[in-house]
Amino acid sequence: MEKLEKISVLQTAIEAEKETLRVYIKSAIKVSNVSGKNMFLKLALDEIGHREFLEKELKKELKTCDYTVSEIENKEVEKIVPDVEKELEKTRHLGQDDLIILMLAQQVEKSGMNYYQKCLESSDDEKAKDLFSKLVKMEEEHYNLIQSQIDYLEGTGYWQGIREFTLDD
Repeated sequence: MEKLEKISVLQTAIEAEKETLRVYIKSAIKVSNVSGKNMFLKLALDEIGHREFLEKELKKELKTCDYTVSEIENKEVEKIVPDVEKELEKTRHLGQDDLIILMLAQQVEKSGMNYYQKCLESSDDEKAKDLFSKLVKMEEEHYNLIQSQIDYLEGTGYWQGIREFTLDD
């Protein structure tokens, strides 16, 4: 991956973090379950931290080259953060839509994981690989946290895909 391509990916990722922050704040407002609200607020705070991390990385890259920061197109950001706002707006603030909101959030995290995994696979630069690997892990952590909340709401006895109890217990 060329330096200019890495800079472009970082810019896109920063915009994606801003968009994800908006989605999580709106989700916190929509979800009726208190633990779901708290989870979305925690995720929103994480997104701020991720953006700050990416901005530092971008500054490092810009110091070593002559590059003018350009506007990022929405279609590029949507590669990381799918446009779930329309679906989110359809939900009501009633409890029955909490699972839908959580699944939309999971879709956002899965898209991010896939995007950064492709960047990782296409990069030859070890520093870029390390960066993209960290980003994949950040998205995976959020995905798993959301899955825990889904498991809790569904009350299936699963936690992060692992059965917590059986009828033999």
